[in-house]
Amino acid sequence: MYLYIYDDFIQEKRFEKDIIQIENRVTDLGLSGKVARLALFRDPGEMIRDEIRRGVNTVVAVGDDSTVRKVLDVVAEGKATLGLIPMGTPDALARMFGVPPGLPACDVLSARIVETIDLGAVNGRRFLNGLYAEAFLAELVCDGFRVKPSAPATLEILNLGAGMDPAAGHTAIPTDGCLEAVLRVPIPGGWFRRPRTATSVIPSPSFEIRSDEPIALSADGEPLTATRFDVAVEPRCFKVITGRNRQFGGAATHPGAAS
Repeated sequence: MYLYIYDDFIQEKRFEKDIIQIENRVTDLGLSGKVARLALFRDPGEMIRDEIRRGVNTVVAVGDDSTVRKVLDVVAEGKATLGLIPMGTPDALARMFGVPPGLPACDVLSARIVETIDLGAVNGRRFLNGLYAEAFLAELVCDGFRVKPSAPATLEILNLGAGMDPAAGHTAIPTDGCLEAVLRVPIPGGWFRRPRTATSVIPSPSFEIRSDEPIALSADGEPLTATRFDVAVEPRCFKVITGRNRQFGGAATHPGAAS
């Protein structure tokens, strides 16, 4: 059974034609289900929980990256499968999962290639992609080692994707049971040296961030502020329908509509 979650902005007139085509297509494919509009709910979590208890096994986020963030926790807790119909931007998560925007996403839903992936969690809040902090001068603790940059640095702790610097050729894999901290520290130039950036990549299932003063970071774009962050991976806990062109490795399953 399918539950389609329409984000608030989907009601804008510019999406009206697309929504009609999508609804007709999912009906043709035998993927019809209940539609819930986020604009009608102050907190959609309880509604989604109720639908999962009634037998919904696939929750389809119709919207952008922020739509996925709004339903992530409750879908993970209910052990349902996440599907995506990307509309609007940003849509980086959908691209990472190989799901095209708009009408063609319906065929990805129908093919139902399901990948079971890791999630990250920071102070109890789950994330798919990663954490990001700039002007980072706090202490990063991992496996008993403590690292503190000598100059304001950028820190990413990635579960999925290439982070803020895709050109670096580094991609975190969300099926390996690890997160990857990427610490980039600027090195000033001198008389005969150009400025450069020293990059360290540290894989681990957990990290701690400690600071005497409150620091700000973002989790999948959502801002957080604290003096202490506890970050950990939740391995192989989340099912998502992907396209064949997903941008990460792993052995996908093709279990049919029951997953």
